[in-house]
Amino acid sequence: MAVEAMESEILILGGGLAGAFAAIKAREAGAGKVTLVSKGKIGKDSEAAQAAGMYAMATPDDDWNELYRRAALTDDYGAGLFDPEWLDVDLEESYQRAIDMEKYGVEWEKTSDGKFERKLMRSGFGMAAMFHGPQLMEAMARKVIKSGVKVVGYSMATGLLTERGEPGARVVGAVGFNARTGELQVFRARATILAMGGCMFKARQVGSHVQTGEAFAMAYRAGARLGRFAESEVMYVCPSDCDTQGMNMFIGLGGRFVNASGEEFMKEYEPQLGEHASLGTVAGAMAMEVRAGRGPVYLDMTHFTPEHVRKLKVVVPHAMLRLERAGIVAGDKFVKKMEYTPFFTGVYAEGGGIIVNLDCETSLPGLYCCGDSMAQSRVGPAALPGAAVSGTRAAGSAVAYAREAPEPGIDQRQVEELRKFTFAPIERKDGIQPDHIIIGVNEVLLRPEVTIVARGDRLEKAIAELERIRDEEVPLLYAPTPHYLRIANETRTSVLIAEMYLRSRLMRTESRNLFLREDYPYTDNVDWLKWTMLRQENGKMKLWTEDIPIDKYKIKPRMEKYLCPIFEVAGRRGVKWE
Repeated sequence: MAVEAMESEILILGGGLAGAFAAIKAREAGAGKVTLVSKGKIGKDSEAAQAAGMYAMATPDDDWNELYRRAALTDDYGAGLFDPEWLDVDLEESYQRAIDMEKYGVEWEKTSDGKFERKLMRSGFGMAAMFHGPQLMEAMARKVIKSGVKVVGYSMATGLLTERGEPGARVVGAVGFNARTGELQVFRARATILAMGGCMFKARQVGSHVQTGEAFAMAYRAGARLGRFAESEVMYVCPSDCDTQGMNMFIGLGGRFVNASGEEFMKEYEPQLGEHASLGTVAGAMAMEVRAGRGPVYLDMTHFTPEHVRKLKVVVPHAMLRLERAGIVAGDKFVKKMEYTPFFTGVYAEGGGIIVNLDCETSLPGLYCCGDSMAQSRVGPAALPGAAVSGTRAAGSAVAYAREAPEPGIDQRQVEELRKFTFAPIERKDGIQPDHIIIGVNEVLLRPEVTIVARGDRLEKAIAELERIRDEEVPLLYAPTPHYLRIANETRTSVLIAEMYLRSRLMRTESRNLFLREDYPYTDNVDWLKWTMLRQENGKMKLWTEDIPIDKYKIKPRMEKYLCPIFEVAGRRGVKWE
């Protein structure tokens, strides 16, 4: 039986910062009916809701040439594999998006003359303005609703609808379900924007429960081009005893990494930036220090002044509450060093995703993408500015397309196929619980020898285990309630994204400071100034490479092959590898 579709001019899937900007800007551009579908409650269910109070941007007073140089050469952007056109876009537009957010009600730290107060970040553009933590998305959610956007909350999108139900054809909407009632939902739209974040595999980092890769999986199954999963890998570092965000603030105020001997080692690995190096460099350096027997590693903030602590409680209140509960902060002082550990946190922010152009168009007509869901999400200053800038651009492009697009038609056979796919776990009488599979995926991915310092044979072994989970366990996923149906669909998606990541990582036979391979310790700018790409072809995952647009680079990487700096420094410091 045909299911009545919710009609929209612009359909936005995802309620984080990118989705909020897309919704607001679509209405400002004159779109009539704009629908935003959020997996939970808008303003609460995205990674941006957990953001750590820092928004990197270029201001009109900055030296843009220096900012470009800094961003282009840091490891957050692939150690020479950045996208120069998107870098220019973020330089030019990130400041205006901060002005927009202030108009929408976001609260910022300001200097006495009314300018944005900024601190030095770890890397990238360097300077970042400070906003008051969790109220960012609360203000954005209020603006979305005030703009007249129809918000459909607690709804999970699981598949894209295409003309005639054909892969690679024009996208005309999506299918999903209400995660509270289990009701099937069908959305029809002239233009669709994916803004659903990345994939964090439900691991340990704050916000991981909401970033599970639906946009990647939906676009992949619809025939879109994805890629760059191996080029901008997300390594993270966090306290061993309690996970928390806030690294940019901790380092911006003067936090120092020390090894078990009390040595401040980051200057050895990154002489210019030290603690302000990219997370990939910091994670690699930590791993090498532990491997050399100089672990554990700590973040020392015991020298912070009471004013520093008060500032942290305003900008990253959730993080400070966690640290107080862990006995690390007492009153207005850090009373002990925090043991820190590196780990792989997924494919988001700095990770790969859906390939788009500067107008945020994907390879499928009628489908747009922004924020952490797009592969270019971290070629600018950082994840939040990238979300704000790309959300704005996606809205403008989608509205222009929708004005000229013909009336979308839905293939009811495709709706039924997607319904069966989505509801399979809840229609079984028993089977395997999602948690069992999530633990298995994390046991594959979170091993340091697979994702921090990898090697080909270990990657192949991880892929083999992941294939076993995919073929033997995923078909038996069981969900007794609509709530577990959401988790089951997230779990199935996580397995697919893990395969995308591992196969891309195995394909890339070199090392850069943010993705290390013991068997290929050299950075290879002769043969590997390339991006890894993938798409679904005849039901299989096809991978290939594409040359980076080196002719568009204002600053070109060294056209040579050289020992990756992390391995070079580690060797001098007594670390052995195979």
